[in-house]
Amino acid sequence: MNGALFRRTLRAQRLKLTVVSIALAVWGFLLPIIYARFGSQFREIMDSGIFPEQFAKLGGGDIFTLAGSIALGFIHPIPIILTSVFSVGFSAAAVAGERQRGTLEVALARPISRRAFYITLLVAALVFVGVTVAALLVGGIAGSLFAGVIDELALRNVPLLWLNGVLQAIRPLWPGPSDPARQA
Repeated sequence: MNGALFRRTLRAQRLKLTVVSIALAVWGFLLPIIYARFGSQFREIMDSGIFPEQFAKLGGGDIFTLAGSIALGFIHPIPIILTSVFSVGFSAAAVAGERQRGTLEVALARPISRRAFYITLLVAALVFVGVTVAALLVGGIAGSLFAGVIDELALRNVPLLWLNGVLQAIRPLWPGPSDPARQA
């Protein structure tokens, strides 16, 4: 890993990282407030029998709980798209966009091995994804505090949720066993 390239890459992406993190924090903040305000009304509608009970289940969890609403916030298309800015967008343009981002000069000024170059960009992508997922969680915790429902949230599970969110976000970086790139 090359420290100069890593710092330059972080510096070049700081505005994008800030905007995406703020957007994810706001998204995470809204879901507990919606749950606290309207969760009981939605629960009554679902319990009335108008809708099948399968609509209330989300991956084995209940969307009418605080944990379920936060989980829904992770699998909703908005945070998936925002996190993909770094997990897919940055990674896809990492090497090709060096001149545009201004990091090509760093790579050319110092002889860097190809392996160190790629590892540095991979670590930068992991840091970006980790920060954005953390922003989503911080927003959810702040929204729970604001709505007064923090006691319903198992805070001991937050680090595991962060890790799961990061692993799901970086999944596009590695081809799986059924990917055509791996079978070649």
